[in-house]
Amino acid sequence: MDSVLPFRHEHESTILSTIHPLIRFLLPFIFVVPFLLVNDIFLIFTLILSTFLISIIAKLKLSRILKRILKVLPFILLITIFLPLYIGNTVAYRLFFGITLIIYQEGIILALLLFLRIFGAIFIFMAFMSSLTYSEFIEALTKAKVIPSFFIGSLVIMLHYLPILADSNKKILEAQELRGKKITSYWSKLKTHAYIMAKSIIINMDRSERLYESLKMRGFSGEITFSKKKLKIWDALTLLGFLLLVISFLFFLDLKAFYQEVYALFLQ
Repeated sequence: MDSVLPFRHEHESTILSTIHPLIRFLLPFIFVVPFLLVNDIFLIFTLILSTFLISIIAKLKLSRILKRILKVLPFILLITIFLPLYIGNTVAYRLFFGITLIIYQEGIILALLLFLRIFGAIFIFMAFMSSLTYSEFIEALTKAKVIPSFFIGSLVIMLHYLPILADSNKKILEAQELRGKKITSYWSKLKTHAYIMAKSIIINMDRSERLYESLKMRGFSGEITFSKKKLKIWDALTLLGFLLLVISFLFFLDLKAFYQEVYALFLQ
């Protein structure tokens, strides 16, 4: 069974594996933060495309990444699909389905921008996190020195139960279907899954708390230690290279003109 967590398996290797886990942990923030602050659809598309190319070059499991993103795609659509109906002043389309629906041009642009922001952020984080193993992810958190050790300890326990919850919910849904309960539509399945998940979370929160307390009684301080990996010059250069790449997209390259030239080239 595939893990529900975005991390790669220990036996899988990628080109990015040579980079220190802390650097790989920071890279998605370097890509995501700029397009969350700047309203530039060309910048967003460029960073998504850059991540896609990096994933191919680094031999990351793109099919696994996209499969996980597809599960949250309906939620992204639900957030954005109604924006063109009530935001804006310029009428782009008028549709009649018994009632007249007015679609505004400004709302379409905002919906597209918001969709790409959410989709891009999820895709970029999923891509870079898939270059980390579970242990490397925890190591990166400890090396960052900005998150309290007790929080990291609690996070480790929580992540441990996520695959268990997912597997438990799947088995419950399969058992209900075997007993004659028919769940045909996507939204009915989602509602049933959410109900089961809520009950499971409450049960497992109590289990996690008891486990954490038992570990504390046995001397666990909440701090997780690893064999030390030193940051090398190559790691610093990699981080600097990605920073310069994003800065060039922001300030030195005219991305709109670039895409217009590419579009005109294909039309010839």
